[in-house]
Formats: sequence, structure tokens, C-alpha cells
Amino acid sequence: MKKKLSFTANSIQFMVLSIISTNYITIMTNNLDWLKATEDVTQFISLLINRECILPLVGVIMVNGYMNYQKRSEKMLCYLSLLFFISVLDVLHVYFHSLFYPDWSLFNTVIVNGLYLVFCIWMGKGLYYFQKKEEGRYGQDL
Repeated sequence: MKKKLSFTANSIQFMVLSIISTNYITIMTNNLDWLKATEDVTQFISLLINRECILPLVGVIMVNGYMNYQKRSEKMLCYLSLLFFISVLDVLHVYFHSLFYPDWSLFNTVIVNGLYLVFCIWMGKGLYYFQKKEEGRYGQDL
């Protein structure tokens, strides 16, 4: 995929999204007790890989895909396919008992995932704005 954002902007976005997704799972499991993570180490590692690597990577793909596509239908298809992908990951976590929802629901998780992707787009547009501003000022990349 052609990238609109530079390597530095993509790295910044990946790091911020990784921090956000880590804090989300920590707040939901430890502070609010809306989610329960498994005690099994191997299943918990899959949950960590999902929240630390896969979700931020999906956010970076979402921004670059959203900025590359011109038609609204292509942008919506990208958004819906990535929302479906991360929702299937949550369904798999529930199916394999690495996550439990005692006071939360899978529908609420899909809504949060959708808001997560919207936040990714917003943050990517902000980084793109700063990237273009930096390129215009000094003729170099961010």
C-alpha cells in the first residue's frame, strides 16, 4: 500500500495507539472489572499481541488506506473491513476464553472499536497536517 504518512508519522501513530490500546484493556480489566482476562499465560500472550501489535497496526493501515482512497465508498469499505477484522479478533478471544465480558458486551466492544478507528483517522490527519507543514517550511520530511 502506498503510504501518505512518513515513516516517522506512522511510528508516532503506532506508539500512541499502542499506549491507548494498552490503557484501554488495563482500565477495563483492572479498574472497572468490565472485562476479565484469562489467567492462562499462553492465552494472555495472544491478548497482549492483539492489543500491543495488531490493533495499532490496523490503525496505521486504516489511516494510510483512508488517505489513499479517493471515493467515499472505498473509504467506507476500508473502514468496515478493518472494523470487521478487529471485531472477529474479539470474537475469537471470547471463543477461546482469553476474554470474558461479565459487565460488558461484544456489541459495546464493536462500538469502541469503531470509535478507535475514527480516532485513528483523526490522529492520522493531524500528523499529515504537521508533516505537510514541515515539508513546506524546510523542504524535508517530518
